[in-house]
Amino acid sequence: MALSDAWIETALKVTGHFEDSDSPLSAVTGDFDQMGVSLGVLQWNIGSGSLQPMIAPLGQDAVVQLMPTFGRDLWRACTSPIKEGLAICRRWQNGATIKPNVKAELRTFTGSALFVRQQVARATKVAQQAYAAAEQYAAADPSIPSATKAVFCWFFDVYTQNGGLKGLDYDDVRNFIDVHGADKVDDTICDWLAGQPLGGVGAKDATANAQLWRDHIAPENLSLFVLSFLRSQLSRVEYRADVLNRKATIANRVGWVHREKHDLMQLLS
Repeated sequence: MALSDAWIETALKVTGHFEDSDSPLSAVTGDFDQMGVSLGVLQWNIGSGSLQPMIAPLGQDAVVQLMPTFGRDLWRACTSPIKEGLAICRRWQNGATIKPNVKAELRTFTGSALFVRQQVARATKVAQQAYAAAEQYAAADPSIPSATKAVFCWFFDVYTQNGGLKGLDYDDVRNFIDVHGADKVDDTICDWLAGQPLGGVGAKDATANAQLWRDHIAPENLSLFVLSFLRSQLSRVEYRADVLNRKATIANRVGWVHREKHDLMQLLS
């Protein structure tokens, strides 16, 4: 099956859900990383030059129509040399905090159908890589009949947020289940979650997820749940709980991430 724009948009919504569950496609962040301003789920920005090619094809009139007060500034920021573009964006901010009136217009623009189409187009390459990986995994795993939308969205999040599986495959999942037992493997993972030290990144979410997921992993979700754990263990130690919270929430359709309970049932159905 060919990968559709609709699936890519859904994947962007799922990945963006953990930062802004109300309007995941409207993400806007300031100059905390010296990139000026970043727009969209995958944080295309002025400093790296990744945002400018998304704005230029739209034309100034379209940008100003969506941003009547600050649209001309955004247009200049995206059609000027990067140094000048950064200076324009920084005038909108107090430190790395975008002024509320500017941010409101930027969010309207970023969540518009016009810019969402640009987000989908720019995400297509990595989405295709994620979909190919999802197909390969589904072909190896007898519990997953095909690369469904939910499976694809799990792989999309891994590819955009973590750089891929880092060599993991279904054999690793099968071996882990064989060692711990299909009826006990969720306890192994939930025990790990429950044992995270207080104050660690994602620790409170991990405690909540251990309670939420223990003995409540649907058989069809078990494989990706285990893969979520295995992939998290390849991340930096301080971020492992956060990675697992995020990935396993997609695998299970519900979970706690960034101190918020996310229900992805409707998005992934």
